[in-house]
Parts: sequence; C-alpha cells; structure tokens
Amino acid sequence: MQTAFNILGIPCCHAFSLYNHIRDCGMWIRAFDAKFAWKGEPFTRTEWDQLLAEYGAVTDVPALAFWEDLLAAYPEAKVVLMERDIERWYKSFDDAVVKPLWARLGNLIADYERGFVGPIRDVHRRWATDWMRVHSAEEMREVAKDRYREHYASVRRMVPQERLLEYRLGSGWEPLCAFLNKSVPNVEFPKVNETRSMHEKIAIITRRGLIKLLKRATLWLGLFILTLTLWKVLF
Repeated sequence: MQTAFNILGIPCCHAFSLYNHIRDCGMWIRAFDAKFAWKGEPFTRTEWDQLLAEYGAVTDVPALAFWEDLLAAYPEAKVVLMERDIERWYKSFDDAVVKPLWARLGNLIADYERGFVGPIRDVHRRWATDWMRVHSAEEMREVAKDRYREHYASVRRMVPQERLLEYRLGSGWEPLCAFLNKSVPNVEFPKVNETRSMHEKIAIITRRGLIKLLKRATLWLGLFILTLTLWKVLF
C-alpha cells in the first residue's frame, strides 16, 4: 500500500522509511516512552507534524503503534483498512518480521553498531515490547493472530464510517482513488512482495552494520599494534 500511496502523490511513512531517516529513530523512541512508559508528555499534533513532516500517509511499524493518537491528532484524516487472509498474513509476518526481529546475528550487530543498525532495531523492538506486549519470538508468534484480530476490530469500532475504507486486495485503483479524491493513475496497481522486500532491506542493513563493525575493529587493532610497537621501542 505504501507504493500505491506514493504513486498517488501521497508520500507514505513505512518501516522502510527509517532506513533513510535514522535521525527520526530517537523521536520515535520518545513517542514510545511517552505513550507506553509514561515518560515525558504524550505527542500532540505539534510533535507529529515535526516527525511526519515529509509524509501525507502512514502505514506499518512504527506508526501502527500510534494509530489512535494519529486519528485524534488529525481529525480530517482518512483510514484505509486492508485486511488479508489471516493464515497467509501470519506466514508473511513470521518470515518478514518475527524471524529478523529476534535473529541473534542481527541483534548482536545492533548491540554494537549504534549509528545505523542499532537505532532501527530499537524502534522495532519497542513496537514489539510495547504494542505487541511480547519479549521473544515465541511470544510474538503466540499472540500475533489475536493482536491482528484485536487491531482490526478496534479500527472498525473507533473510526467513523465516513472516514473508513475497507479496501480489498485485488480491487484496483478505483475504490481507493474515489475514497481519497484522486484521479486513477495510468499504471497498474502495484503488487509488491513485502516479505522479499523486507529480506532485501535487512540484508542491506546487516552488511552495512558488519562493514562498520569491521572498520571499527580494524581501527582498534591498528591502534593496539601501534601502541604495542611504541611500548617495545621506548621501553
């Protein structure tokens, strides 16, 4: 859906957006602290305008954890709810989210590479612990379907009907464009394999994190060798 919004000229904030906006990770953590840990003031439209200044829509993590707050902050906003077959969704969720989020190698890199991989991991982990209320891959798998059902029920209960579109996969551009008052584009509705896209992104950030760690290790090794050499020469 992110790709569809972008085609319609509505820049969309998605989990992938963090990869090019590392500076935003700290503010997302502040939002999690305020809402779920009661640290600091809850975000108002002022803070959301600052954090989401580049976007006209949000989808996916981390915005998912704040959908009620955004609904209240932007009373003029519309909501597009796209429900999938829960079994197919669960398989995709397990492959694209659960396994990478709790992978040992990825978390090891994130623990030591704090300039890029670490902040991205931290935001996703806060979504898991705060919104999903889980602390392991096993817990996430156990509650995933219930949280899915709860979320969709909450959206249907809380969003006024005139602001809600229940979009069905395969419906094409017409219902979405009519709801958003947009002209139908002269291109096919995008079909993106999000699991594959997520794996590609994760591979990129993992490689980037490893390269940074190796550079840092090489630097420290070089300094150690230099220090040892000077010690032998001087003493």
